[in-house]
Amino acid sequence: MSRTQLFLGLRRENGQIGYLSESLAIPEFFELIRPKSEVRYDLVDFSPVIEALHSKHDGIAEQSIREKYNSVFNYWQESKTYSKIEIKLPKFESLSQLSNELITSLKFRIDETKKSYSHRRTTKPEDNIRIIKTIENDCNIYIDVLLCFIHAKAALEIESFKKDFVLGRYCTYLEEVISDLYNRVVEFSTWQDRFELDSSSLLYHIAFNENEEINHYTKFLKNFDTSQDLRLQRINASSLKSTHNHQNESVNSIEVEYRTPHWQELEAAKILRDLLYKINSISKLISKLREGNVDWNPSEEGVEELKQLLSD
Repeated sequence: MSRTQLFLGLRRENGQIGYLSESLAIPEFFELIRPKSEVRYDLVDFSPVIEALHSKHDGIAEQSIREKYNSVFNYWQESKTYSKIEIKLPKFESLSQLSNELITSLKFRIDETKKSYSHRRTTKPEDNIRIIKTIENDCNIYIDVLLCFIHAKAALEIESFKKDFVLGRYCTYLEEVISDLYNRVVEFSTWQDRFELDSSSLLYHIAFNENEEINHYTKFLKNFDTSQDLRLQRINASSLKSTHNHQNESVNSIEVEYRTPHWQELEAAKILRDLLYKINSISKLISKLREGNVDWNPSEEGVEELKQLLSD
């Protein structure tokens, strides 16, 4: 097996692997499941992914969380060295307890921090971006811990995912809380199931200035028609004005209006968008594992190829 066989075809037209993760060339989490026949799949040992993310996030975690995070990571590293089931099982149970305790702490922190976020008209953008970045750090740790949990569970008994609901609930919680915050940042209303984008949304600015990026933002808006052109919306809402050009000819002009957001508003939207990509990716991984027909593949070929991707 060549070093590029397992993950052949993941690289996109732009040369990227396809997963937004702080400059790391990590595949989408669900793409760690690779086809091996028409009906069976392999989950590749993704230890290098967890290790790379840990090295990225360890330094940014607050001290109280960092200690618990490192306990989970170190216990995960130690537990994966064992091969006998009678040793692996109690190790997994301890790892499960540590992971659940940390996730519970992170959920509380995320909920409390989110309460401090205010509408852009009532607070300074630097205050809101500080809140968003704090939530981002906690969410990254949250996702890393889920990956440790998934890895240990898969190595122990991958068939157990068919009956699992806990990991799915953890993902659902994170998706709901970040989606709600994202909607508030981009000013997308879901009140009483009336899904509307406010006319002062920063997404109009992105549509006019980085239109190639806009679908990466609107895909996370519930019941939003991503085929519609936001630029055309603002043009249709503009008023027609009769005037004369420099040759004194009668002309009609349209004055298009959209709000210019503070750069930290744009940064906040991008952070939350990227978090939603990560959450969506790990949710798909768990869904595929719950469907079954997946085997655990601890081979060195997959590990080495992931290391190769991460070093690109």
